[in-house]
Amino acid sequence: MAQRVSPTRMKLLEIRKRHKTAKRGHKLLKDKLEALARELVELAKEFEKQEQKVGDRLPQILEQFLVLRTTVTDEEMRNIVSDYPAEFELTMSQKNIMNIVLPEFHIHHTHPSKPAFHQCGLNPAFDIVLREFDSILDDLLKLAELEFSIYEVAKIVEMTKRRVNALEYVLVPELEETIKYITSKLEENERSTTIRLMKIKDILSKRSY
Repeated sequence: MAQRVSPTRMKLLEIRKRHKTAKRGHKLLKDKLEALARELVELAKEFEKQEQKVGDRLPQILEQFLVLRTTVTDEEMRNIVSDYPAEFELTMSQKNIMNIVLPEFHIHHTHPSKPAFHQCGLNPAFDIVLREFDSILDDLLKLAELEFSIYEVAKIVEMTKRRVNALEYVLVPELEETIKYITSKLEENERSTTIRLMKIKDILSKRSY
């Protein structure tokens, strides 16, 4: 729907300038949206691969652990958990994707685990399965990082899409209709002025005789 504004040449210049700016903004946002969509697809592919990587290993580790859990008492299990010689340091850095700041997590094994439980008379498989838990932490952390990145990029994609649609289907057509309205009114005024001038000229011409 065209904006009902004063149909003046000054207003026409102003609306045309806004229309040009809106068209340029629409193109920039659309290009950004396409780039973000491509980035989102790449993140989704990477997430799928990482999820498969974790999915291939974690169930096996958990199954081994549950089997071993049945071979010890509750007290022994508490000792295993409390005495397990492993410490981790978690740090976070940042990366920038299309002006979106995303986290990168890093886990450092400050005290690498060493086989110990077989020396206490427990099944040596505990040493193996707990080392497996250590080794999969990096993959789990990477999976969480990718999931968060996908969520953040998807939010920006949705917001950018709404802006593109608002420009494409609301503002730009509205400005175009307003330009047509003002142009039509100006042309109508020019025709009226021309007709009046022609009549005045005709009257003056008749009076001269």
